[in-house]
Amino acid sequence: MSISKLQLHRLYAFPAVFLLFFTVAVFKWVEKYFNDVNLYQILFFINTSVKGADTNFISKFMRHCILLPALYALMISYIPALKCWRLKCKISYTAFVSLLSVVLTIGYVFYKVDTKTLEHFFVNEYTSFYEQHYTEPYEAEIKFKNKKNLIVLHIESLEKTFEDKEIFGQNLLENLRPFEKSNVQFQNFQDGFATDFTQGSVIALFTGMPVKYHHLVNKFGKGRHFFKDYYSLGQILKENGYVLGSVQGTGSTFAGMGVFLKDNGFTDITDEKIIQTKYPQYEKNGTWGYTDDVVLEIAKAKVEEMSLHEPYFLYVQTIDTHVGYQPTIKNMEKSENVYYEIIRHTTSHIAEFLRWMEQRPDYKDTVIVVLGDHLRMGNDFEMPQNRSVYNLFINAFDVADKNRTFTQVDLFPTVVEALGGKMKGHRLGIGTSLFSSVPTFSEIYSKDYLYQTLSKRNKLYEKKFMP
Repeated sequence: MSISKLQLHRLYAFPAVFLLFFTVAVFKWVEKYFNDVNLYQILFFINTSVKGADTNFISKFMRHCILLPALYALMISYIPALKCWRLKCKISYTAFVSLLSVVLTIGYVFYKVDTKTLEHFFVNEYTSFYEQHYTEPYEAEIKFKNKKNLIVLHIESLEKTFEDKEIFGQNLLENLRPFEKSNVQFQNFQDGFATDFTQGSVIALFTGMPVKYHHLVNKFGKGRHFFKDYYSLGQILKENGYVLGSVQGTGSTFAGMGVFLKDNGFTDITDEKIIQTKYPQYEKNGTWGYTDDVVLEIAKAKVEEMSLHEPYFLYVQTIDTHVGYQPTIKNMEKSENVYYEIIRHTTSHIAEFLRWMEQRPDYKDTVIVVLGDHLRMGNDFEMPQNRSVYNLFINAFDVADKNRTFTQVDLFPTVVEALGGKMKGHRLGIGTSLFSSVPTFSEIYSKDYLYQTLSKRNKLYEKKFMP
């Protein structure tokens, strides 16, 4: 067959048609696995590395969002033009399909994305919120009288909501109940602006700030440095003589988290690659790395290592309870909903780690913080309307008012004060310590107000954090 008979000119419409089907497929993909994902999350991942992501997720994405749209675009590009079209219309079939596809793509994006978000992204509308409320950590005069050890267990998508027996038929967090009775747990932990995904939540924990972009790609994202040289939780503890280490079962290159931890004073970062080399006795059972039981076993080994150089800060991150992820877990009970059992499995190993810590001589001198990173994304099982992220502060001093409304940015000053740190004004970044009587900004302003305000541009934020 000659090249002319293939009518290659029809392929001129392919890019525009593919863009339409790709856009629709991506939104449907996001709704299935991540539900309420927003523009700022998308921009974050555009600007960071996807190396180290779940290979199963990537293969599904390629199939549903690349291959199928390409096939549909190819078919439409080659649909024979009707006789009436050729007789009555001056514009070519290829040009018409291309123009229609572009218009439909733009219309679909505006239909699916909140118009206020798009307005704040494309229009240079500024806010003075940070000038009015931001607290520079250097100026908070943070001091520690007694330097307790710190362990933070950052658990993927762990919600306090999972205790609701009416919804789930059981308390999925039953294993954690014994630790909740004698320790501090705050109510109404909500997702905040640009902190409602794992990387945003981690950055908020360390800095008391949301992370956002106002460009599709910029040098801030290309280098994958977030708040470099910022006086963060890691830098504060390092300056006070702490040794810093982290453990995660996934690759630390994903979304630039390894770079972020290094920038925040961590010299000992144990990730999937290190586990394969240093801990060959453990088997990799998932497409995204090592399962949570392995991660928590390695965390024990790190505690024993780091306790020789007290005080220490160990940061632990898990992944098994991520939406849509089903690692191979040995001896897991069978259930109608596999995700329920994965949640129970992870919390059982958290509880086992906490019991192990209780037997250690340095237990009382160690503050342990168990946190969900954000609300569970996706729609893989029924969830109630009123939801909250999980939190538990072990060996922190008690506080009278635990009925607080707060978000991820409030964890930075809260963790510092849980360790016994004293600071002027009880605020760091735009976060407020829950161990104080000072109201959080989530208690002062509505969620809608904060989202609309923080999504606007700000000169202080861009000068300080987006050079």
